Amino acid sequence: MMHSPRSPRVMQQSSNSRDYFNIDILQNPVPTVESLDKAIEMQKIRTQNTTEESAKKREMDILVKLRKKKHDLQNNGSDSSSETLDTTINILGHTLVKSSELSGYCSKCAGAIYRRIKTAYTCSACHVILHKACINEVSRRCSLANKDTLTLMCRIAPAHGLHEQNYCCYDCGTEISYSSTKVHTCDYNGRYYCQECHKKTLHLVPARVIHNWDFKPRQLALQSQEVISFLTDKEYLNIENLNPQLFDSVSVMNQLRDLREKIILYKAHFVQCSRALREGVFLKLKSRQHFIDTSKLYTIRDLVEAQNGTLFPEIKAVIEDYQKHVEGCETCSNQKFLCSVCESPPFISPF
Repeated sequence: MMHSPRSPRVMQQSSNSRDYFNIDILQNPVPTVESLDKAIEMQKIRTQNTTEESAKKREMDILVKLRKKKHDLQNNGSDSSSETLDTTINILGHTLVKSSELSGYCSKCAGAIYRRIKTAYTCSACHVILHKACINEVSRRCSLANKDTLTLMCRIAPAHGLHEQNYCCYDCGTEISYSSTKVHTCDYNGRYYCQECHKKTLHLVPARVIHNWDFKPRQLALQSQEVISFLTDKEYLNIENLNPQLFDSVSVMNQLRDLREKIILYKAHFVQCSRALREGVFLKLKSRQHFIDTSKLYTIRDLVEAQNGTLFPEIKAVIEDYQKHVEGCETCSNQKFLCSVCESPPFISPF
């Protein structure tokens, strides 16, 4: 005899009743992992056997809360015997600061970090995020703590010998040797890394862009990639000092220099025009405010977009908008001057 028709009715009846066990578990400030496992299994059955849409959503919400509570218990080590960590911790160059507003994934264990978890920490320099329990397992140094690494943005790294690193990974300090297949060289700084700190991923090298206009991706260590990614929009480079020949050999850079000099010329007149300030003409370059301050500084992002052809049309469109303002503005269009050599008419417009 088959009794399968009876089981669904029993399960359905159970799913329509209120399960106070799971509610108590959620309200319990210190549940055990075993009790949470039991509650999660029970809640799975209730969710699967609930057919009404709004009720199923409520059951799903309870299941998610149970799983989150179990995850928090496992990752945050809520036992009272554990040592209380300070709000600021210094380890391997990282300055880890406790925050309750972090969300994302732990850089060590890849586990989820939910907002408002008090025992999550982030480095104030490289912004790595860690669980409290993972802090003592960190092996990689802060990528922004090494000043020598930062200076290589503008200088092609020389070749180094592994003996200069005492035959250890330049990041985590793991012992390595030339004979090992797990040793990888970083093109950014010429140093040697283990396979955990160097995944052989490709990235452009800023110094090669500046000196050779070379955008070919090369194998970089994770440490170097973090440095470049962090400084792409923050490091301002005076290309005329670093490589003045670049403007002669790369036509788009020469054209950009001319446009940027015009921006500085427009700026000198717009600061005296109340209409220009009301219209917010300088906000047209809000993502590149250094273009308004000077004509000489570039970021790595500027150089990349100059090479791929997106920067020049953008700046040219801004210049055209500036010219339209001048032509339609009485204050700006009347700014004319006598020739500084002959000091006689006709008047000369700077635009």
